[in-house]
Amino acid sequence: MKIAKKIKLNGPVISGISARIYEWIGLDAISPNRVLNELEKAGGEDIELYINSGGGSVFAGSEIFTALKEYPGKITSKITGVAASAATFFVLASDEVYISPLGQMMIHNAATSTDGDRFAHTSNLEMLEGVDKAIAKVYQAKTKMSDADLLDFMRKTTWMNADKSVQMGFANSVMFEEEVDATNSANAGFELPQEVIDKLKDVLLKNVMANMTADGVSIGIEPINSLQNLPQQQTNERNDKPMKLEELKAQHPDLYNEVLNAGKTEGVTAERSRIVALNALANSPGAAEIVAKAIENGTSAGEAAIEIVQASAQRVKDVAAGREEDAKASGAAEVPAEEAPLNENQGNTVDHDAEAAAIVAEINKLKGGK
Repeated sequence: MKIAKKIKLNGPVISGISARIYEWIGLDAISPNRVLNELEKAGGEDIELYINSGGGSVFAGSEIFTALKEYPGKITSKITGVAASAATFFVLASDEVYISPLGQMMIHNAATSTDGDRFAHTSNLEMLEGVDKAIAKVYQAKTKMSDADLLDFMRKTTWMNADKSVQMGFANSVMFEEEVDATNSANAGFELPQEVIDKLKDVLLKNVMANMTADGVSIGIEPINSLQNLPQQQTNERNDKPMKLEELKAQHPDLYNEVLNAGKTEGVTAERSRIVALNALANSPGAAEIVAKAIENGTSAGEAAIEIVQASAQRVKDVAAGREEDAKASGAAEVPAEEAPLNENQGNTVDHDAEAAAIVAEINKLKGGK
């Protein structure tokens, strides 16, 4: 029995020219050329796709989908992390799909940016509507759900954990399902912003030009007029190896910071939202100290809110117990409830009517009243 060839598909789904940038700085990416090369090496034998991608370019994803659908061997997909957006196209082209208990899938509408007059915007609107309908049609062939339902799920941006992916028909079953229960964990990953890609193109082009002799003859690389013509295979030893982030930091510190910050943006936004939510709880009685500790320890707003409620309940209980002790010590238990003296400072205490009624009830119990 032959073992299926394993193909790892990690990182964003991007075009060939952008993939060269990712390869150069040692980041994972999925491009049509890379997948086509892997399929050619497989030579028609059965393959297993190990997928962990937040998606990316619809058209690069469509090219990969077509190549997979045309592949003669059996294709099995295993979602090890996330298959979102354009990365779901790989699932659609597979014969069998399995998802990790911790895996996630996500479907949503296509998106783009538009520059120009109203006709340019209208044209892009029509293009996006057509893309969404085409994607829903392919989803429908896989899941057997209606186009209308799928378009609604896409409009809402629908995340599916392992169990839901199976229930909706995107996956055949959950991996290791007899050993581990499915969860709601997800890992979307990140894609380099276009401005960073553009700057890296300039740096890479200079790197290539530095390997040319004065007469324009390349040392290991054919002469080029633009980065789009960059050959698919580089034989120069220096350029064969991806640049490490440490090297990028040393040679291009500003660019290194932009690449680093691209991955942090999502985390920074989430942390800012957490702190804002926690600060909104700080005005609750006795909550300031709990909120301060939660911000320091990374506790979520939901967890802090539960702790505040518990602390508030304990505080009320302690106050009531203290009042009961005071009542015993002052002899109030011997005084009929209707003749009990009022506290002159009662209007300035933190007690509510409910707390006062509870104390009176306790006094009545001590004197044997009802």
